[in-house]
Amino acid sequence: MRRSVRDGIVSLKGVIVRRKGEREYRYLRRAGKPLVKLPADVPMDHPKFLAAYAAARTDDPAPTEPGTVGALVTSALRGDRYKALSTVYRATLRRHFDAIRAAYGKAPARGLKRRHIEADLGKAANAADRLKAWRFLAAHGTRAGLLADDATQGIVIEHRGRVIGHEPWSADEIAAYRARWPVGTVPRAAMELLFWSAARIDDGAKIGPGMVDREGVLTFRQHKTGGLAHVPWTCALPAYAAGMQADRDVMHAALAPLAGQMTFLATAHGRTRSTAALGTLIRESARAAGVERSAHGLRKARATALAEAGATTHQIAAWTGHESLKEVEHYTRRAGRRAAVMGENGNRTLETGPRQSGNR
Repeated sequence: MRRSVRDGIVSLKGVIVRRKGEREYRYLRRAGKPLVKLPADVPMDHPKFLAAYAAARTDDPAPTEPGTVGALVTSALRGDRYKALSTVYRATLRRHFDAIRAAYGKAPARGLKRRHIEADLGKAANAADRLKAWRFLAAHGTRAGLLADDATQGIVIEHRGRVIGHEPWSADEIAAYRARWPVGTVPRAAMELLFWSAARIDDGAKIGPGMVDREGVLTFRQHKTGGLAHVPWTCALPAYAAGMQADRDVMHAALAPLAGQMTFLATAHGRTRSTAALGTLIRESARAAGVERSAHGLRKARATALAEAGATTHQIAAWTGHESLKEVEHYTRRAGRRAAVMGENGNRTLETGPRQSGNR
């Protein structure tokens, strides 16, 4: 129920009153903008309510200290990327931005860590939407120089709401997937492309032959960070990746039946496959092979294989497009610890592909 309230000469336009049972909820509604919750524990002519109403009527967020999470939220709300979003999506993000600012607005933005975000997700009523809000803030903050790195990297929400990281595929899981989906099938082509390129799923859906230069390097600008990733496509492999030739050969064999389109993984009608469709394809195809892994886990599997092959953090980052070397160091540290308890061959390349190229 909508209500326009008058108290003397004050007109409270846009106030919406909703009731659920005996409880009353009040919001300010403005055209093209998200609802703003107003106090429902005091009369509408109470100073507390009138102050909240006056604050909600302005488009500008409340002043915040520079360098805080609140300042990060304010900056994101004023950015062109936020303004370009649909009204519905802006409303969703705004609700979570307001909750984040209320809870952590005074905290230093550069002190933001993954554990802080995971703890907040555990408290949110809708963890998936809250994570989208955090990712938007992290992406804005890294682009604007307000954050040193993206603390949302590797966080994923399971269907039951538990917060985990994407686990890398193991060599056995790669083999099981390949056994279930032979060369010539779309699920095999999708997996091989994402596994070799280490592309995030939104980039993997869009990369195509036109991004391979004369030297045989696949170069694409990443949607998430805006940075470049460089993948050895047909050029000679660097020394640290020499043992991965079989993976590259089978990737090319898997993509060959899909040749002739603008993107490697175009649909049967020649259209660019959506990110959601590609993610579903990998997840369901993996499940059919008895593998419970995500598309992003393929990116991690390549980074792991590169680290175990002895690639440096800079070499891995050039391939995967990681902006932060700290994130890459996670793979090199883990590979170093694993090699420390193995024999003289412990730091050799992790072999995941067949020894000979072909349709196996």
